[in-house]
Amino acid sequence: MGAEASQNGFRQLKRAVITASLLLLAGVLVWMASRPDSAPQAMPEITRFNPDEVYALDLMNGGAEPVSLLRSGNGWKLKGDGSEGEQEVADADAVQRLLDDLASMNIVRVVTRNPGHYEKLRVTTGSIRVLLKRESGEALLDIFIGKQGSDLISTYLRIGDRPEVLAVDKTLLWQVRRPYQEWKAPAPASPAPVSPDADRSGADGMNEPYAEFR
Repeated sequence: MGAEASQNGFRQLKRAVITASLLLLAGVLVWMASRPDSAPQAMPEITRFNPDEVYALDLMNGGAEPVSLLRSGNGWKLKGDGSEGEQEVADADAVQRLLDDLASMNIVRVVTRNPGHYEKLRVTTGSIRVLLKRESGEALLDIFIGKQGSDLISTYLRIGDRPEVLAVDKTLLWQVRRPYQEWKAPAPASPAPVSPDADRSGADGMNEPYAEFR
């Protein structure tokens, strides 16, 4: 009898522990569902634009020399103090590559919505900011570009004053970190030096056809 009573007591205790655990789990789930920040949040959208719409591109590089580029005909110029003489021709290929990447990038995932992580991911207001504008001055895109993703093929960024830090499917950091001087168009290649003897026709019998038969 004593052994049977002991077994019954153990079973009752086991049932009580299981019931208490289930009630605790249910309570936790109800609490999580009722939190203000637990409501589903819409996935942010990145503004889509045609690179040909962009008239001005500003890069504010967290304390480094800012870069301002203006469309000029089929190319781009680095904006100086506003006078035409201070504008230098920019590397149009580099500008186009960046615009194409910004126009076609897609969100891979939301990394965080917690501002406490902005500094670590380098997407604070003092980080690299990219601002694209139409000729009218209307903003097409305003983003803060942070660290490269751990997969080495994505980039963390934040759109304007939105709280989400996003991972996008482009490697942008190396492009926007280019210093001012590296946005200049490459200098044209110098022509190869011409030998003084290059125009001496037949000087050695090799510049005239069949010279040896004359």
